Amino acid sequence: MGSVPAHRQYRDLRALALQGDEEAVHRLRKLARTAETRARVGELPKRDRRAWQQARRAASALRDHDVTGPLIRQALHDLDIPASEVTAISEAWAARRAALLRELTLPERMPRLPDTTGRKRWERFLAAEAARVQATVPPRDGRVRAEEWHDWRKALKRYRVVLELRERSPEELVTLLRALGDAQDAQTLLELAGRESLLTTYRSGLVRAAQVQRRRARQEAWQQWKLLEGKTQALE
Repeated sequence: MGSVPAHRQYRDLRALALQGDEEAVHRLRKLARTAETRARVGELPKRDRRAWQQARRAASALRDHDVTGPLIRQALHDLDIPASEVTAISEAWAARRAALLRELTLPERMPRLPDTTGRKRWERFLAAEAARVQATVPPRDGRVRAEEWHDWRKALKRYRVVLELRERSPEELVTLLRALGDAQDAQTLLELAGRESLLTTYRSGLVRAAQVQRRRARQEAWQQWKLLEGKTQALE
């Protein structure tokens, strides 16, 4: 998390997020998610762990909205939708964001995280997270629900946070998470196309584009997993 303690980073990001800064909202939620795991590994009291969890959840609705806006705009541009129509949808999306920002409530302060974690405790947690990753790998055969991909991605993120308390993540893990992020973006666009009234006119084109993007991203994820799998198994 850098040399600045997490609770101080939170203070600065909170001020910017409440002013509507998109990057601050993104960094705050990422910080809170990482802090949750660090707090658990570092034996922080439950009430302090819940404080970081509360901050992450508070920022989630606004951050999710911020993620979907660019996805929609890019997909519509790729479909050669007239610029005037894309602008109209973007303006409607911005109006919704303003409403979400008005509802945003973030805790004023966060507890300090432990500075270090004993190696043996770290190794136990890393082994547990590696086992979780293995347990959540989607089956290669048959139909896989979107939730299964999402659970696998969450497990990999937690594994990465614990790993990086003492070591750098291998490039295969970084690339795998990037591919799963692309697949999640495609899944989000697919779901939006199915339920969002603003997108009804463009639904069929958006669905086709999202399905292609999702398939390609998941294929890339499987390739990266083949390279990484042996490393996680060795830690269990």
